[in-house]
Amino acid sequence: MIANKTISLAMLLVFLIMVSVALSFWQQETGGSQIDQDLFVLDDIDRIDRVVISRGGEVIDCRAFPTGFMINGQFPMDENLLTLLAAVLQQVRVQRPLTGQEKQEAWQRMQDAGSHLQVYDGEQILTSFWTGGDDAKQYSYFATEDGQVYLVHLPGYTSYVSGLFELPLRDWRSRTIFLNTWRSLLSFSYQDHSEPDNNFEINYRDPFFSVSGIHLLDSNRVMNYLQDLVTLRASSVVDTVFEGKPWLELSTTDIDPMKNLSLVLYGDTAQSTMLGRAGEHYFTFRTVSLLPIIKNAEYFENVE
Repeated sequence: MIANKTISLAMLLVFLIMVSVALSFWQQETGGSQIDQDLFVLDDIDRIDRVVISRGGEVIDCRAFPTGFMINGQFPMDENLLTLLAAVLQQVRVQRPLTGQEKQEAWQRMQDAGSHLQVYDGEQILTSFWTGGDDAKQYSYFATEDGQVYLVHLPGYTSYVSGLFELPLRDWRSRTIFLNTWRSLLSFSYQDHSEPDNNFEINYRDPFFSVSGIHLLDSNRVMNYLQDLVTLRASSVVDTVFEGKPWLELSTTDIDPMKNLSLVLYGDTAQSTMLGRAGEHYFTFRTVSLLPIIKNAEYFENVE
């Protein structure tokens, strides 16, 4: 009995020695220190007023303005991506460092086709690093400026974290079409090119709005309609040019002339998706998302 116990303890001792030796070699390979899991974490994200992502000659410059973050100073940043970017910078964790050939190959791929991230507070760089990985294997790699490469993840999620920094420029722009609020809206024009009888206008007449041709107004419907209008989101931003006949044109006039916009829609409600143009940019929409704003003037009439 005692002999068996002694053998077991001896085997355990050998195992612990082997683990200790292995850890010693591993620490020598990785610089002799424990992993800093928070190496790429940025705690005070409220300080961020600019994020620059460079990849393959394309630069995505996300900069804070009084009205919100803008992409390359041209159009608003997608609200969901802004939230996701903040979450990654707060929650990303290092799993392990890469070593040897694995490290060299990953670092070379980052230099050739990876993304370089710089995060600013004014002129001060809060953090900068490289990203890349293997989407098929869901391996995400972050690397310091001096070429130390790490496998990273978001705790609780199995996702390709680096994929966020591989999105093309068009995917970073907001898919919310109108920048107005109902408080800043001066007028709205609805032009149905296939059925002109459906055309109407909404104008602000202090203290409320008026709808052309309607004398007894349902104010709740007006407010609900304007809310649906200013929160309208496209499904995607697309690189295309379309010269077909427009079906519907929705135009807003705002207190701030920079927010005046016309959305031109092509197609009809029989289709599941619809193409739209706002300014010089094209979008796709799920037709069902457009139904709340496809109305005529009679919709706003108070029938009680």
